[in-house]
Amino acid sequence: MEESLPITISASESLTKRYNKLTSVVNKQEAQVNFQTLAAGWYEDEDKITHIEMLLVGNDEYLQQLATDNSGDITEISDDVMLYINQTQLKCIIAITDVEMELLDKEPKVLSGYISIKMKKVINEIAEKQGLLTLPL
Repeated sequence: MEESLPITISASESLTKRYNKLTSVVNKQEAQVNFQTLAAGWYEDEDKITHIEMLLVGNDEYLQQLATDNSGDITEISDDVMLYINQTQLKCIIAITDVEMELLDKEPKVLSGYISIKMKKVINEIAEKQGLLTLPL
C-alpha cells in the first residue's frame, strides 16, 4: 500500500498550461517542504499528523473556489490564501494574483524562487496556527 506524503502541492490545469515549468517547480517544492517539516519534528506523533493539501490557482479560479468550497472551517490567511480545516485534514487554496501573473509572465526565471517563497510563507502560517515549528525562508 502506497502512503501519500503529509503535504501535497498541486497547481490548477490553467496555471500549468500557462507556465510550462510549474509542474516540476511544484514537485520540487513538495519534496522540500515534506523533508523540512519532517526535520522540524512535525510528524513525531503519528496519531496527530496533519495532512495538508495545497492547491495553486489563478485569481479567477480562487474566487470560484471561495464561492463553492465548503470542506471545513474556513480561515483566511491573507487576501490570496484560504485555509479549510477539517480536524487533521487541511486544504489550502493559494491564488496567484493577476499582478503576480504579470510579473511571472515578464520574468519567467523567477517562477521557482517565487513559488518557493510563497509556499513556505503559507506553510509557516499553518505551522503557527497548528503550534508547529516554522520553516526557514
